[in-house]
Amino acid sequence: MPYRRDADPSPLRTGLVHAGLSLLVFGGLAGALGAGIQFSGDPSAAGPRQQLALFEVIDEGKPDLKTRLKTDGTDMAMLPQVDTDGYAEVESGDEPGLGVAYAEGVEAPTGTGGPSDDVMAEGEGVGVRINGKLVKPAESYGEVTKIASLDDAPISGMTETLNGVRLPRIAPDGRTPSEAYARPFANPSQKPVVALVVGGLGINATHTKSAIEELPPEVTLSFAPDANRLQYWIDRARAAGHEVLIELPMENYDYGRMKMHPQTLLAGKGADVNVPRLNTLLGRASGYFGVINYQGAKFAEDAAAVRPVLDVLSKRGVALVEDGSLEEASLDKVADQSHVRYAKAASPIDTKLTADDIRTNVTLCFSANQALLAAKAGASYISPFIGRLDDINIDGLDLITEIRTIYDNYGFETEILAASIRSANHVKDCALIGADVMTAPPAVIRGLADHVLTDKGLAAFLADAEKAGITV
Repeated sequence: MPYRRDADPSPLRTGLVHAGLSLLVFGGLAGALGAGIQFSGDPSAAGPRQQLALFEVIDEGKPDLKTRLKTDGTDMAMLPQVDTDGYAEVESGDEPGLGVAYAEGVEAPTGTGGPSDDVMAEGEGVGVRINGKLVKPAESYGEVTKIASLDDAPISGMTETLNGVRLPRIAPDGRTPSEAYARPFANPSQKPVVALVVGGLGINATHTKSAIEELPPEVTLSFAPDANRLQYWIDRARAAGHEVLIELPMENYDYGRMKMHPQTLLAGKGADVNVPRLNTLLGRASGYFGVINYQGAKFAEDAAAVRPVLDVLSKRGVALVEDGSLEEASLDKVADQSHVRYAKAASPIDTKLTADDIRTNVTLCFSANQALLAAKAGASYISPFIGRLDDINIDGLDLITEIRTIYDNYGFETEILAASIRSANHVKDCALIGADVMTAPPAVIRGLADHVLTDKGLAAFLADAEKAGITV
């Protein structure tokens, strides 16, 4: 019988088997050890731990929240008055901002961007402003810009049921819907601000979703009362940080082909007609801090019809916002008498949704060719920066002259907005050439009134008056 010899095992196979067994054994031991530490270890014995920050943390108190609505003894409009006391002087108004402005104590990086014109008021704190948000030491931009959802509606104690309709009311502790449902607002430095209300939402689901998700939470959203799933949209808006208004249809002079809303508040009618309609509209949803008029030129002129409606709003603690489209309205006068919280918009914007109604400004213009292209494209304004041309030894006023000549030759309607104005002489020369508009720092504007002979003559007049015993 022949001798049979088994083949030698493969070295590769043997190595893989041994490596797998080793990993299995040592992995099991490591897992058992980790489990033992997890269940029996003492975290306090792990050694000292210290949390570090990139910047020194500054503990600052929260600023007092302020309302944008007119209350007893306080006259506030949607566009507050500009108070320039305490503002730092801005000597150059020609630098276009890129959304970043450096606060006190933080220097702007060197480069072609240049300094920002957004000078922060004293006491606001140290940090860097990015897209209008102040990022302080030890904060991240994400923390500052994160969306803070507003409270779920309805808030306990702020509703009541009347004739089967759930209506807003003032809570037993005195809180009103206009306070509880409004977005908190603070402006401790009293800087000029603009309040925006986007209306007509809830009718088109796509547009409504885009407004809620894409607009900054500081923008107020206004919903049509007959929108489908109105409460759903209000809940989503508040979850995204938006405060909410409900639109009240009011009688207009001419509806044209439009059919009047069945709950329209009517001129010439009393509380017996308009108050039930108002309650129906208010009961459509909850979570709104106020109401805003939808049309209503005829109704708003009838103070007798307006008064019972505003009395109900005042009694229920609901604010009233006028959209700025009413010319002869009596809402403001009746609001004072009814003590309803009231604000009036300066004016409606983008009421005509066509490209021709959107005014455009082509900025950073440095040549007549650029101005020609802007005019051919239909721009409303062209902004040649004359001061920056002077900085590189090119006469900026020559550019204004060239643009004026071209526009006059061809009858272009584009207006010339002279920018980067550095002196009072710039203003005078631009006016002589025929610029339509100009933008300049406050110091240059004040300098338009200055003249050495005027100052000398004024001093002489005052001295003569003092000698004559006349007090000026």
